[in-house]
Amino acid sequence: MYQQQYIRIPQTCPPAFLGRYTVQPGDTFFNIAQMFRLRLEALVVNNPHISNPNIIYPGDVLCVPGLIPYPCAVILRPLVPVPFGTGGVAYVNFSPRGGQAVSFMATLPQPTMFGDFDIYLGEIYISDIGGFGNQLFPTPEDPPTWSTRVELPTVVSIVPNSRVVIRPSNSFTGISGGFILEGVIHSGSCHL
Repeated sequence: MYQQQYIRIPQTCPPAFLGRYTVQPGDTFFNIAQMFRLRLEALVVNNPHISNPNIIYPGDVLCVPGLIPYPCAVILRPLVPVPFGTGGVAYVNFSPRGGQAVSFMATLPQPTMFGDFDIYLGEIYISDIGGFGNQLFPTPEDPPTWSTRVELPTVVSIVPNSRVVIRPSNSFTGISGGFILEGVIHSGSCHL
C-alpha cells in the first residue's frame, strides 16, 4: 500500500543555521554536509526535525549554515530623487558554485542621469569584512531592467545588517557615484 510522504520543514533554525536548503532527488545528509563544507554531525544535530538522517526525501527542508534566513529578498529603496518606477531587489541565495550569492535586479534610468557615468554596480557590504560587487547589465527595454549576480567567496558569510546597494560608475575612469538604491539585510527585512 502506498504511504503519503509529508515534507518535513523545520519550525525554526538555530542561530548559525538560518539558511534553508530543500532536499533534491539523490541528496544524502553526507553530500549536503560536503556541499556546505561542514561536519555531518553538525548537519544532523541542527536538523532535529529529521528523526533519521539516513532517510530524507526530495522536498524536505534542512537548516544549513547562514547567519540570515535565506533565500531572502530585500527591497532596494531610492536614496536620491529618481524617476517614477525606479526600484530594485537584492536576492540572497546559495551560489551555484558553493557559498552564497546576491542577485540584483532593478529598473533604472540610464546612468548618465546621475553624471558622467556609463554603468551601474551592484555591491554588498558585510560588516568587518568589506565589499563585493559586480557590473549590472541592461535589458533592451526603455527604461531597462539592470541585473547581475555577485558570488561571495565560500569563506564569507552574509551577516545581519549587511548593506546591498546600486550606484553608477564610469567604466573608463573607475570613478563611482553615490548610492542610488539601498537595502539592509536582516531577519526582519527578508521576504521569502
